[in-house]
Amino acid sequence: MSTAIFTLTPLQHIQSNAWVLNQFYEWPKTRQEANIFMKEVFKVPNFWKDLAKKTTWGLVAAGGDTAVKLAFWQTVFGGTWSPQEFCDSNAWKPLICGVLAFGPTCFLTVPFENARRAYYADKTWPVEMRRNYTSPT
Repeated sequence: MSTAIFTLTPLQHIQSNAWVLNQFYEWPKTRQEANIFMKEVFKVPNFWKDLAKKTTWGLVAAGGDTAVKLAFWQTVFGGTWSPQEFCDSNAWKPLICGVLAFGPTCFLTVPFENARRAYYADKTWPVEMRRNYTSPT
């Protein structure tokens, strides 16, 4: 899970900053222009600080949401007996264990999603509508 966060979060961050930079500059047409463009992507203000915040947030959200769900799944699914090559009970076991594991933990995504939306809304909304959810740094 953390490998995916450390792999995908920087790629998404670079892509979003390249998109922002593309709003002001023409998309590169040659390899030399692409090299210059990508160097400028890394020079966007607060690039590294925002990347650290996004990676940290991804790890916190995954630890508080996905890790709990997977641990609960392992408790339910791993604690049951599975006979070898017996399709009758094994065919229904993932479905039943999924309902038993993810039913009680399905609400965990909501607070993390609300916090993420409030953070980005506070960065993008007009000043009079902001609620100062972002950190001063």
